[in-house]
Amino acid sequence: MATRFDRSLRLGYGISIVILLLVSLVSYLTLQNLLESNRAVEHSSEVMQKLEKVLSVMKDAETGQRGYLLSGRKDYLQPYNGAYQEALQLTGQLTKLTSDDQRQQINMQDIRRILAQRLAILQQLVDKKHRAEPIAPAELDAGKAAMDDLRQAVGKAENDEQVLLRERSAKLNHYIALVPGFIILAALLAVGITMYSYRKVIADYREKERLRRELESNEEETQALNEELTAANEEITAANEEMTAINQELTEAREELAAHNESLEQKVVERTKALQDSEQETQALNEELTAMNEEMAATNEELLATNEDLAESERRLMGLIEELRQADERSANLAAIVESSDDAIIGKNLDGVVTSWNRGAEQIFGYAEADIVGRSILTLIPDELQHEEPQILARLRNGEKLDHHETTRRTADGRLIQVSLTISPIRDKAGKVIGVSKIARDITEQKRDEQRKNDFIGMASHELKTPLTSLTALVQVLEHKLKTHSDPFVPQALGRARLQTKKMSSLINGFLNVSRLESGKLEIIRQYFDLTALITEQIGEISLTVSSHIFHFEKQPAIELHADREKIGAVISNLLSNAVKYSPKGRLVEIACAINGDEVQVSIRDEGMGVRPQDLPRIFDRYYRAGSEHTLHISGFGVGLYLSAEIIQRHDGRIWAESEKGVGSTFFFTLPLR
Repeated sequence: MATRFDRSLRLGYGISIVILLLVSLVSYLTLQNLLESNRAVEHSSEVMQKLEKVLSVMKDAETGQRGYLLSGRKDYLQPYNGAYQEALQLTGQLTKLTSDDQRQQINMQDIRRILAQRLAILQQLVDKKHRAEPIAPAELDAGKAAMDDLRQAVGKAENDEQVLLRERSAKLNHYIALVPGFIILAALLAVGITMYSYRKVIADYREKERLRRELESNEEETQALNEELTAANEEITAANEEMTAINQELTEAREELAAHNESLEQKVVERTKALQDSEQETQALNEELTAMNEEMAATNEELLATNEDLAESERRLMGLIEELRQADERSANLAAIVESSDDAIIGKNLDGVVTSWNRGAEQIFGYAEADIVGRSILTLIPDELQHEEPQILARLRNGEKLDHHETTRRTADGRLIQVSLTISPIRDKAGKVIGVSKIARDITEQKRDEQRKNDFIGMASHELKTPLTSLTALVQVLEHKLKTHSDPFVPQALGRARLQTKKMSSLINGFLNVSRLESGKLEIIRQYFDLTALITEQIGEISLTVSSHIFHFEKQPAIELHADREKIGAVISNLLSNAVKYSPKGRLVEIACAINGDEVQVSIRDEGMGVRPQDLPRIFDRYYRAGSEHTLHISGFGVGLYLSAEIIQRHDGRIWAESEKGVGSTFFFTLPLR
C-alpha cells in the first residue's frame, strides 16, 4: 500500500513537473522566435538603408558629373570621385548581410553589374568633357537608362526584403497566436492531473487506514485466541491435578481397605472364640459378617469402577505420550536427514533472510551456519542475477512451487557454480505461506560433462559430415550413370543407398543443431514468407520419398510470417517424418493451418500408435524417446522434437502434443503473426 501511495504521489508530481518543463520550453522557444524576428526586422531595415545609400551615392555621383559637364568646373567632381569605391563597399556589405537569401544574392549581383556599367558611362562622359570632345544626346540617354536600371534593381531588392520580412512576421504571429492557448491548456492539464493525483493519494491513504484497522482487528482476534489457548492449558493442568488427587484418594482407600480387612480378620478371630461360648452370639456374628461382606462387596464395586476410570485416563495419557514420542522421532529423523544430506537445504523467510542452514549447504557454498543465518540470501546470488530473487519470492507468496530451476550462485571464496533449485513454500496450520524451503544441488560438474558431450557430438558430427557429403555425391553420380544398367538390382541398391545417406545426413544435421543450440550459436534469420506455400513445399518433398501414406492438406490463402523460413521448414519436415515413422502404411496424415487471433496454428495428425500419457510431458526433452514394444525397431536419437521445440520457442511460439494410445497423435505449434 505504501508503494502504491508513493507511486501515485510521484506520478502526479512527476507529470506536473513535466508539463511545467514543457511550458517553459515552449515559452523559451517563443521568446527565441521573438528575438529572432526582432533581429530580422533590424536586419531588413539595415539592408534597405544600405540600398537607399547605394542609390543616394549614385545620385550624388550623377549630380556632380552633370555639374562638371555643364560648367567644366572640376570641384563638381568631388562627390563623383569616391562614389565608385563607396558603392562597391556598400554592395559588398549587402552581399554579406543577405548571404542566407539566394534571391537577394542574385539582386546584389545585378546591382553590382549595373553600378559598374553606370560608373563606366559616367567616367566615359567625364573623359570626353576633359578632352573637350562633344557629347552626343544618345550617350546622355544611355546614362539615364543605366540609372533607371539601378533604381529598378534597388527597388526589386527592397521588395524582396519586404517579402522576407512579412514571412518572418507571419511566422512570429503564428507562434504568438498558438502559445497562449497552449500555455492555458497545459496549465489546465497540470491542474487536472494534480487534482487527480490528490484524489488518488487520498484514496490510497484511506485504503491504508482501512487495512491498518483490519490489521488491528486481526491482532485483537489473535490475542483473544491466545487467551483461549492459555485457558485451555490451565484446564488441562487442573485435570492433571484432579487425576493426581484421585490417585492419592485411591491409595488412601486401599490403605483404609487393608486396615479394614485387618480389623475384620481380628473380629473374625474374636467372634470365632466367642462362638464356642454361645450359639446366639454365633448367629449374631454370622449376621454381622454377612452385613460386613455386603459392605465389602459394595466397596469393591466402587473401587473397580474407580480403577476402570483411572485405567481409561491412563490409556489416554499413554496415547498422548506415544504421539509426542513419535512426533519427536519424526522430527529427529527429519533433522538427521536434513543434516546428513549432500544437497544444500536452506530455510528463509519471505524477506529473503536465511533462517536455517544444513551441512550440505556448508559444503557447497563454503559458509558456516553461524556466518550465514540471519543474512540475506542475496549473499549467494551474483550481482547480475539478483533480479531473480524478488520474482521467485513473488511466485512463492502466491503458493507456487519451483522445480529444477537451473541458475548460477556464488560461493564464499567467490567461485560461480551451477545449481539446480527446488523451492517450496512453507505454510502454517491455516495454509498461509510463512517461509520458504530451498533445496540446492551442485550441477557444475554435470554441466561440464554435458558441455564435453556436446563438444564431442559437434566435433564428431563435423568430422562425419565431410565424408558423408562425398559419399552422397558419389552415390548420386553412380545412380545417374547406372540408371540404365542391365541388372535392375544396381539402380535399386543405389537408390536405397541414397535414401540411407540422406537419413544419415539428417541425423548428423540434428546433432550439429543440438550442438549449436547448446553453445548459443543457433542463429534465427528472420524474413517474410508465405507459411501456406512452405507447408505445401514440405509435403511435396516428403511425398517424393514416401509413397506409403496419404497426406491431406486443404490449402489456405497466403499467410505471411516474419520468421526463419529454413528452420520453420525443418520443424514441419520433422513432424511429417514422425507421423510417417510412427504410423502404419496406408494411413492418413492430416495437416491443418489456421489463423487464431494474433497467431497462426499448425497441426499435424496421424493415425499411428500414439503416445502413453506418462511420456507426453517429456517427449520434447533432449535425447528422450518414448519406450514401448512398437518403437524398438524405429531408428532415432530423440533430438528432432527437442530441436523443434527450441526453434518454436525462439520464435515466441508454443508447441505441444495430444495423443491417445492406439488411436493416433496430433502435434500443434503456434507462431505470432507479427
